[in-house]
Amino acid sequence: MLLIADTGPIISLILIGEFNLIEKLFHNFLVPGEVWNELSRHSEIMSYKKDLAQISDKRRDVDFPYSISGIDRGETEAILLFQEMKADYLLIDDKKARLKAELIGINCIGTLGVLYLAQRKGFIQNLRPLFIKLQKHNRFYSYKYLNYFLRKTNELEIRTNKFN
Repeated sequence: MLLIADTGPIISLILIGEFNLIEKLFHNFLVPGEVWNELSRHSEIMSYKKDLAQISDKRRDVDFPYSISGIDRGETEAILLFQEMKADYLLIDDKKARLKAELIGINCIGTLGVLYLAQRKGFIQNLRPLFIKLQKHNRFYSYKYLNYFLRKTNELEIRTNKFN
């Protein structure tokens, strides 16, 4: 199963120590060149050299024949690479980019979906501690979606940003 990944979800998973879930769940993933460039310049994850080394091996340059209005180059390249490789999933969190991808028939999954799938498959026990870690690292996800997944796993909902 092939996954094409955008920048945001990779950063989120690295920061909470769960980047390894991508390969456990999908076995094969690629990142477009611009996503690699964004990751290699992102100051928050520079200390995660092992994870970054794994990602550099997964880099694929993409012909960039056009841009998609309203989304950045990394997201556009991720969509183009998905189409070129006939991938199974696009890992993307940006709402606008995800909507555009879904409109053209791309199967999308986000960071929260990856964590939920990992929990269902027994790779992680609870979502709530990971969701709180995301918040502590200033990775912002809607309480609506956080609590949706927490209800599905019978975990205590998150009510505020006080990391309860």
